[in-house]
This record gives sequence, structure tokens and C-alpha cells, in this order.
Amino acid sequence: MKKLIVWLLLCGMLLAMLAGCVEKAPEQQGSTETDENGSVVEEESYWMNPDLKLDKVDLNLKDVEVVILSYNEYDIAPEESSSDPLEDAVYRRDDKLENELGIEFNCAYQSDYNLISTAVKNDVTAGTGEYHIVYQHMIDAARALAPGGYLYNLTDLEYVDFDSEWWDQDCKKGFVIGDSMMMVCGDLLPSAMLITAAVLFNKNQFEENGWEFPYDDAREGKWTLDDMLEMTKDQTKDLNGDGKIVYTDDYFGVTAWAADADFNLFFGTGATMFSYDADHLPVFDPDTDRLQQIYDKIYKLIITQNSFHVTWAQYDKDPGMYTATIDVFRDGRALFFPTYLSTATSLRDMVDDYGVLPNPKYDEKQVDYLGFVNGSASMACVPSSLSDDNLAVAGYMLEALASSSYTMVTDTLYEKVAKSKNARDPESAQMVDIIIRHKVFDFGYSHFSGQDFPCFNIAQTALQSGKTSIVKDITTSERRTRTELKKILKAYGYDD
Repeated sequence: MKKLIVWLLLCGMLLAMLAGCVEKAPEQQGSTETDENGSVVEEESYWMNPDLKLDKVDLNLKDVEVVILSYNEYDIAPEESSSDPLEDAVYRRDDKLENELGIEFNCAYQSDYNLISTAVKNDVTAGTGEYHIVYQHMIDAARALAPGGYLYNLTDLEYVDFDSEWWDQDCKKGFVIGDSMMMVCGDLLPSAMLITAAVLFNKNQFEENGWEFPYDDAREGKWTLDDMLEMTKDQTKDLNGDGKIVYTDDYFGVTAWAADADFNLFFGTGATMFSYDADHLPVFDPDTDRLQQIYDKIYKLIITQNSFHVTWAQYDKDPGMYTATIDVFRDGRALFFPTYLSTATSLRDMVDDYGVLPNPKYDEKQVDYLGFVNGSASMACVPSSLSDDNLAVAGYMLEALASSSYTMVTDTLYEKVAKSKNARDPESAQMVDIIIRHKVFDFGYSHFSGQDFPCFNIAQTALQSGKTSIVKDITTSERRTRTELKKILKAYGYDD
């Protein structure tokens, strides 16, 4: 397999987390049974969607070169087997697909998503159809590629069953506009799962407080913001007695960065300012009373209870403040850390043990835990320049990659996160499975990102300025938001 290799810091961090500690997941084996003569018969074990068996499809894949352009290196296989368990699982997946289907992968990695957009635009404009599949930065795909007609409507692809469990079902809520779905997320994108929101907690501090770990509540759907509020009450302490609460010396109920925790906690409650009409077109329809109630709890957790909260403005002046939030938790000086699964990469030298939890619900009436997926996550897209034959290949390979990842890659991913150096318990593995199965992709966040619209970043901006209310910001932006929404819908062919 050919690949352009450009290493990223994130990839290096992931390698550090996933190396060692846990045995590599074994190759999936078929089950056996005995025939009427007493002979042992090997029963075929389907490692990808059985509907894709070559004798069932009218598609010639022999010697086809499947070209993939990727924004994140962890979503494509290395050149050879790796000592890193997750990277090796992706390698074995692709190796098996190549051998079984007679294809060859040509995977190109480009860390600059702007260059990926340029490549796709040039490809579509020239009509060359160079790439079968593109794994692109979520926000850039939503704002730069999809509205411009550069992406193919995935619902028109053959061979793909987007209702299958290896595809994120919640992704449809954020990216289906009318009858169009230009991007999708699923098990074929390990990087997107690693950047899904989670809450880490310090087990040692729980034991000192005489508390049970919240795993049972989480399994039973009872882990809520009210629980976090109760546990973090009066936790922030001046450890050295100098009369000041500073991140370098003292203890906090919560350590949080605005570009992580604010979005994670807000959207993790199901907060949104959009609903959908009968044609599944987004409608700006904010329930300001409920949104304010959600914000009240987050404000109390972060501001009233004196958490260590690094604002975007602070980070803009000093990027080192981002790692300070990790340092506080690593040093055992915070009870909770709302972050992403990938943050475990930075905790290998943490002395205290920690556990993994999903984002808390707003209350127990909320049906699912919702793991917010940051806008830098990869999404799978297909350029609109492909011929009919290559569109068939693209659809087949999307389903093959996603379904085979479900059996060959995903278990390795969450086992390694949950059983890293300081989180060796089966409960954390269960929590990771809950987290990656219920993600949230909010339409307002993804399609209005990069602009000063409350539907994108209301919690972040309000907490940063210490506002107790978000209602005015939402209502005064209504006219401007509706105008922008019309532009988005027009780009998709839905004009009044």
C-alpha cells in the first residue's frame, strides 16, 4: 500500500498512549461445528458486511486501486505491520481487504485540511475523479465542500447501509439536509472516535471522599449534571494556604478548557437551536427557556464552583494554558476533567488512577448520553467527480471499511483507551463503548462554525465573559441566523 507520510503531533501522542500495556487484539476467527460424519467444519466468520460477498454483488474489483485522501493519519493504514495496537489493527483490516477483494489501497495523507479542500475542488472542477473517498475535517467539509457541489450525495451510493451499527446514526441529525447527506462518520474513522467527548475522574479522590465510582449510575442512565454539581461542591481548595487559588498549586473540582468542556457539556445535554421540518430541512427554532436552564447548570459547575477554566482568550495569549488543564488533572489536583478520549495520551505518567465516564446528561429524562464530536474530527466524503463505475467502488469500499473496522479495529481502540496505564478496569471499557456509540453532531455547530453565531459557540462565549444569561444573545441574533440559514439551504438547492 502506498502512502504519503506526514507525521502530526497528535499521531505521536496517540502512539504513546496505545503502545504496550495491553495485548494486541487477535485476528477474528470463525466458529466450528461438526458435520454428520463427525468431521470438524470451519464455519465462515463474516468480518465485514456479508452482503458484500463478491458472489453477491455485480462488481469487478480485481486489481482496482482504491484511492483515499485523508486528513488524519490514524484513519489509514501504515505501510507495514506496527507495534502500535490501533495502527496495527487498521493495517490488518486493510491487508485483509486487499487480499480478499483483490484491490490495492493508495492512501494519501495531508494534515492541512485547506490543501485537501483545494485538491478536491481542483479534482471536481477538472472532472478527473482522482479520489474514491476523502476523509476531511468536519467543519471544512460542511462549510467549504458540501455547499459548493464538490461532494456526492451519499444516500445515492450503492452497497452502503447507513442504518448499520458501524455507521453513526446520530450523524444524520447533523448532516442530512432534505434528501442530501454529503458526509458521514463511523467505525472506519478511529480518529473521530478518539476525539469524542468524555469525562475523566480521579479515582483516588473518590476513594478519599468515600464515594462509589459513578459507573453503576452511568450504566443505568442516571449520570447527570446534577451529580457533577453535587460532587464538585466546595471541592476547590487553597492547598498551600496563601489565600489565592492558582492552577500551579491548588486543587479544583473541575479542570476545563473552553474549546473542550464548554462545547462538550452544552451539546452533551442535547442542546440545540435547530429542529427539522417534515422534509428534514433545518429550522432555527431555539427553546430559550430550556437552553438557559442547561446553561445555568454549566455556569454553576464552571464559574460558581470556581473551577480551573481556561478561556479561549487566555489560550489565544498563551497556548501553553491548554496543557495546563491537563497538568492539573495529571498532578492529582482535580476531581473531574471534561475532555476527549484522546487525552488519555497525555496521562501515561499520572500517579493517581482515573476512570472514564460519558458526558453527563441534563437529567435522567434524557434518553442517551451524547458524546460531542469536535469539529476537527474527520468525516468520510465522496467527491462529485467520480464516474458511475467508480461511485460503485466508493460505495462498496465505504461499507467494507466501516463494517470490517467494526469487527477488527473498534474493540482495539476502546480497550486501549480504557486500559491504558492508569485506567485498568472493565468498567471504563464499558463506558468507552457507550461514548462512541452515541455521538452528537449538531447542525448549528458544524454549519455556522468559524462565525460569531450563538448557535455555534454560545456556551463558550458566555462562560468566557462570565454572563449568567444567554437568552438575549440568542434572540438578538435570530434575524442574522435565519439569513445565513437561507444561504446554506440555497447552496443545497432548497430555495424559497
